[in-house]
Amino acid sequence: MFISSLRKRNEGVIIKFLKKKEEIINIAVLILVVLFLFSYFKPELLLSKTITTGGDMASHYYTADYMKNYLLPHGKVSGWTPGNYAGFPILNFYFSLPFVLMALLSYIIPLEVSFKLITILGILSLPFTTFFFFKLVRFRFPIPVIAATFSLFFIFIEDYSMWGGNILSTLAGEFTYSIGLSLSILFLGTLYKGIKEKKYLMLNSVLLALIGLSHVYTLLFAGFSSFFFLLTKKDFKENFKYLSKIYIISFLLISFWILPLLSKLEYTTSYTIRWHLSSVWKLFPEILIPFMVLTVISLISLINKNIRKDKRIYYLFFPVLVGIFFYLTATKIGVVDIRFIPFIHLFIIFTGVFALDRLIRNLKLKWVLPIIFIIITILWIGYNEKGAIDDWIKWNYEGFEDKKQWPIYDEINQYLKGNFNDPRVVYEHAHQHNRFGTTRAFESLPLFTNRATLEGVYMQSSISAPFIFYLQSEISKQSSCPFPNYKCSPLNLDNGAKHLKMFNVNHFIVISEEVKKALKNNTKFKLLKRIDEYEIYELTTNKGRYVEVPEYEPVVFETDDWKNISYEWFKRQELLDIPLVFVQEGFEYKANSLEKIPKIPINISCVINEAIKQEEIFFTTTCLNKPHIIKMSYFPNWKVEGAEKIYLVSPSFMLIYPEKNNVRIYYGKTKADIIGALFTILMIIILLFHKKWKKYF
Repeated sequence: MFISSLRKRNEGVIIKFLKKKEEIINIAVLILVVLFLFSYFKPELLLSKTITTGGDMASHYYTADYMKNYLLPHGKVSGWTPGNYAGFPILNFYFSLPFVLMALLSYIIPLEVSFKLITILGILSLPFTTFFFFKLVRFRFPIPVIAATFSLFFIFIEDYSMWGGNILSTLAGEFTYSIGLSLSILFLGTLYKGIKEKKYLMLNSVLLALIGLSHVYTLLFAGFSSFFFLLTKKDFKENFKYLSKIYIISFLLISFWILPLLSKLEYTTSYTIRWHLSSVWKLFPEILIPFMVLTVISLISLINKNIRKDKRIYYLFFPVLVGIFFYLTATKIGVVDIRFIPFIHLFIIFTGVFALDRLIRNLKLKWVLPIIFIIITILWIGYNEKGAIDDWIKWNYEGFEDKKQWPIYDEINQYLKGNFNDPRVVYEHAHQHNRFGTTRAFESLPLFTNRATLEGVYMQSSISAPFIFYLQSEISKQSSCPFPNYKCSPLNLDNGAKHLKMFNVNHFIVISEEVKKALKNNTKFKLLKRIDEYEIYELTTNKGRYVEVPEYEPVVFETDDWKNISYEWFKRQELLDIPLVFVQEGFEYKANSLEKIPKIPINISCVINEAIKQEEIFFTTTCLNKPHIIKMSYFPNWKVEGAEKIYLVSPSFMLIYPEKNNVRIYYGKTKADIIGALFTILMIIILLFHKKWKKYF
């Protein structure tokens, strides 16, 4: 008995020693992963108090600033901004969680720094969520930490910069996607363990809600990947109940956002494209070839009856099938196909890890493998990295202020400084703007000048976007014209001038010689200032009003396709003085063809004074019961005092008939906003106070 007791004690000591050794190796390797990432994301750049640049990334900073300085102080996480797209509902159709984190963190450290740290949160956390995913899916040491190491191969893919998840996509502005992806990996791990052990119901519900508030593509991916647990006869009923509870709870938690979004989709602009690739092999970066081989080995191993019983292989490969499904059907459901490829890439790596697990299972010195793999990974990435990642990180995080051309950019902004009562500023679209840190540098005019501009980063969030990009094509040598369904114009300053007046623009920033030359011979524009290669012009035909009585009576246009009708109207100069109203009743003049629009003069002189705030428009008028066009994008949240109703009028503005001399238009709440908020509050109260939920954590 003594010998037996001693043997058991020794075995216990050995087991404790082995576990400690495993923990030490896990911690050491994860620390090396973090240090390796910070060898690229240099702390001196991340902690510098400069405003981030680079691609779309720079334009997101204004959102973080608006969140901190306007939305949160007013008890909101979404609202209205007049800064871009003739005003648009900011974060109603985009993802608020990362910006809330930035704003909250900025109460401790500068916003410039908190913005940088949150933008890399998804990249830094992915190795950790991968580690926990494999632990939760019951892979033993050293597989979880090896998988965490292998996630670096995905993070450092350099073959694309707009699809999502990798460093380059994150730096291009897809940081919300990266955060959502990292949370999705953790969710799929806790979901596996929760299903198996009948717990984590609330944790999984909260995680799915956070994924939804991070990015819709990752929400679709995580939600559909969870359907794996319904592919069974034995546990279908229990799994269905469990998943249904998660879906309902998470939906209620984000109802404050998702219900208004769904109810107002009509007021967005669709952006459905199929990404054109020169070859199918462009879908598979070379860096993933070893993992594709391992994935094939994993799938071939299913020939073995014992391996077929291991459901984990199916769980690892099922998300690949989900990604393929969405890639093939994306255009039919109105999303971008290529955004689902990163999920396929990451789970090809994960499926390959399954084969590795089988290969090393019986190795006696397998504790050495994590160290070997992290060294190989670091050396391989360091040797094969082409320099783009280093360059992009420096370019982004040194910020606007450290660019050589900052004095020029700053001088332009200082010259244009004002407030939202001032008319809008537009700029010629040109690649030369990238000298300031991004080709989209002037989308940040609301940040640097406190003036409104037209273009912005959230082009799908505005019904005004197609008209604005058409206008841009009229005044630029190069046009972006991003919407496939809306064709643009060649350079035409005369037509552009009328559209600029319509959108209450009086300042025009120009860079190309072609546009400068055309402006010199155009009496509608006056040169105000030269700053280096840039010239700033004034549109002399614009009186600078956001509220105007039109020259002709509005006409009701009977149609079920108001967006395309309004776009055709916008392109026809001879029709621009006759506003089209898109309602079915209540107006004297009607039409159902653009060729037969009645032209009824109003012939009245009005005195109008206006004041524009972030979410309010005040004006006084001497013309009661006459049509007044407010040159701000229509949205159902706008309410009015001093008039009966707000109408949608071409191109995408608001129309009212004042019944009082003093009129207030304000951004309020719709029924969907109120109901969504009540559902969210109710669910939070239940989570906090219902004792029954505690057992599900």
